Amino acid sequence: MGCDGIWEQWDNDEMVKWVYEKLGDKPEQADLGQITTDLLHSQISPDIQKTEGKGCDNMSTILIVLKK
Repeated sequence: MGCDGIWEQWDNDEMVKWVYEKLGDKPEQADLGQITTDLLHSQISPDIQKTEGKGCDNMSTILIVLKK
């Protein structure tokens, strides 16, 4: 889950794919705090002019792993 700022550069499919890759085979053992930190860092604009302001919005997110 996240605010609109994290959806500026990736669509839903890209975001889900990225998160699943980070969770790996054992999501219950994944460091969710590190994954969300990495996610936010990946969305920050490295160059405001090149990204035309995308990645400059305020961003917050929470990663929830549901157990079966």
